[in-house]
Amino acid sequence: MGPSEFLREVTSAAAPQRVHSPYSHPVLESLFEFSPDAIVITDDQGMMRDVNRRTGEMFGHPVDDLLGKPVEMLVPERFRGRHPRHRENYHAHPRTRQMGAALNLFGLRKDGSEFPVDIMLKPIETPAGPAVVSFIRDATEQREAQDKLRDYDLRLRAILDSVGDYGIYLMDREGHIMTWNPGAERIKGYSADEVLGAHFSRFFIQEDRDRGHPTELLRMAAEQGRVEEEGWRVRKDGSRFWANIVLTAIRDSSGELTGFSKITRDVTERRQAQESVMLELSSLLLANVDIRKLLGAFSASMRQLVPHDAATLGLYDDQTGRLRAQFFAEMEGAETAHGEVLLDPDASPAGQAFRTRQPFIAGRLDRLEFPPESVRHHVELGMKSTAWVPLVHRERVLGVIAVSSRSENAFSPHDAEMLSQVAGQVAMAVNNALAYRQIAELRERLNQEKEYLEEELNLEHQFEDIVGESSGLRDVLRQIATVAPTDATVLIQGETGTGKELLARAIHRLSPRAERTFIKLNCAAIPAGLIESELFGHEKGAFTGAIARKIGRLELAHEGTLFLDEIGELPLDLQPKLLRALQEREIERLGGSRPIAVNVRLIAATNRDLAKMVAEKQFRSDLFYRLKVFPVFAPPLRERAGDIPVLVRHFVERHSRRMGKNITTIPPRAMEALRHWKWPGNVRELENFLERAVILSRGPVLHVPVSELEDAEEEDEGAEASANPTLQAAERDHILRALREAKGMVGGANGAAARLGLKRTTLNSKMKKLGIERGEYL
Repeated sequence: MGPSEFLREVTSAAAPQRVHSPYSHPVLESLFEFSPDAIVITDDQGMMRDVNRRTGEMFGHPVDDLLGKPVEMLVPERFRGRHPRHRENYHAHPRTRQMGAALNLFGLRKDGSEFPVDIMLKPIETPAGPAVVSFIRDATEQREAQDKLRDYDLRLRAILDSVGDYGIYLMDREGHIMTWNPGAERIKGYSADEVLGAHFSRFFIQEDRDRGHPTELLRMAAEQGRVEEEGWRVRKDGSRFWANIVLTAIRDSSGELTGFSKITRDVTERRQAQESVMLELSSLLLANVDIRKLLGAFSASMRQLVPHDAATLGLYDDQTGRLRAQFFAEMEGAETAHGEVLLDPDASPAGQAFRTRQPFIAGRLDRLEFPPESVRHHVELGMKSTAWVPLVHRERVLGVIAVSSRSENAFSPHDAEMLSQVAGQVAMAVNNALAYRQIAELRERLNQEKEYLEEELNLEHQFEDIVGESSGLRDVLRQIATVAPTDATVLIQGETGTGKELLARAIHRLSPRAERTFIKLNCAAIPAGLIESELFGHEKGAFTGAIARKIGRLELAHEGTLFLDEIGELPLDLQPKLLRALQEREIERLGGSRPIAVNVRLIAATNRDLAKMVAEKQFRSDLFYRLKVFPVFAPPLRERAGDIPVLVRHFVERHSRRMGKNITTIPPRAMEALRHWKWPGNVRELENFLERAVILSRGPVLHVPVSELEDAEEEDEGAEASANPTLQAAERDHILRALREAKGMVGGANGAAARLGLKRTTLNSKMKKLGIERGEYL
């Protein structure tokens, strides 16, 4: 009996209801032949009566070599002795065995190599007797994935088990505990056997359970993704502790809620310290006491948690530019010593904590790299070690607070952390005392300007990265606020350096997609040959060098926002592919054939005239109209000169803080020069210019190289009087000056592009457009 006749008998027995259909055998034979799984038909003696093409490919044998041979030739040698016994048992009790039956099975290729398989068995009756159809699937990739997942799980469990200060556990959707780490057992007192399967509400105090707080926490975490709070919790022995908890929702790839993770930390000690200090501070504030008494109360409250012999409170004095420090120390017997000193913020350990906003610990005051006078008041009191922490209130550093000891190395990082936690409360108390006189004035002013400020504050909150108050900028921000809640494509046009990316990010933050990713791609910064792979991704082996699969930016931005900067530089041949992705909402990776759904909100930006490019056949008109659904124009800095003082103060503050400088004054002459310069590089050029000015400044006054701007302005005015030059001519002169200063270098940190606040490619383009030759600046 040949293979096809045996197959017909098998298919007749396997599907008797289709025997009389003239299409039954051809259809089933086609499924048999082209199945992605290997199919082997064996008789009751284990002889292979028919196999499909996939069997030969999987095991490396020609199909004809397998027919009539025992199926054991496909079984590794180490399993062959047991295989006949298993077959006899199967024929004695025939049954269908599905794949995934938790069996560790292997196949043997012709070259002797083994590989994991999954097998489904189906008994059938044929005129030639009983037979078995085996469906065999190569499980190599599945097993590798399982091994990797198992290894990852073991690593994760090892990490969780090693964290002793945090209780970390997982819960199902209803809040029942599924895992339990040693940290949770130490904090709460329950072993894993006692809590697995129990509801996490058992850790809450009765009042919280009665008001449904555990359920409310789960609801908030499910809606917001993550909830953090502090409150009382209960241990197994009934004792209470103050807990800091973080509850995070866990979702699968489809967004379905599958459970929660919970991290708990016992912060009772910190709570007690804060309560003790705040009780003292509250009493003193009600009594309207001075700073010296406040310092004494702080020292008395903290001594039980961080033992010390003296305390110092230093507040920054705007008039002198120094820290005005008051110190308090307990001497022998019941005597106390106190006094006041002025400290240089740039040459003292107190100033370092003030400037860096970080604690500073000196284990030995006699080994500091600061002038001796900066710690003389400590040394004269007999102190040998000190810990300073900054007083920060609402992002503003008010000063520092410090504790000192007559012993060396008396303070640890833990002590500094404890001081930092209480310092926030002290800073609030100090700020309240200093600001009390202003409250009445502010209340009246706020009442008068309430309606106007509500709108302005709303805009400032929404556009916190965008600095300026000019009408042109406000118009742009209102346009953004209008279009952001929609899914419309936005095209941001404007000169280089006008802040197009900041506008794009503002649109994203105000959109319903704000919680998803914001993906950026600069079309001018990537070689033309690679930009397609960056946008759409590629499969492994799609081209030379594609050694692994890569996810493209469109796919990464799924459910979020894709920002394509310099869209005018997108290669012409890629434009229809991008247009199709936007319209069809699906892509294919390079080298792939499977469509991938993408749902992105596109924001594009350019400094080029796209309409002109369309007319010159350099940009596709259909993509242009698809992008120009809602155009936004970023105004150049020369059209918003009123914003220059605000921008100057903003950038000076940012860079001086980053460089550890304290620049408080900007000379009027310098500000006037900055206001009148045209800034062809716009805000980016202004920022780079001011960063250089901060570097050049040695004291509290900003050193601006005004002569550069005045010389340029005089040249421009002289040229206007004689030849009435265009803006292009002024820009050409400005670029030539920068090139000469950079000794002909265009790129690099000290090149002309960096001095002008431009990208190297943009400067090259401008030089070509303005006809600037190398001999003109070298």
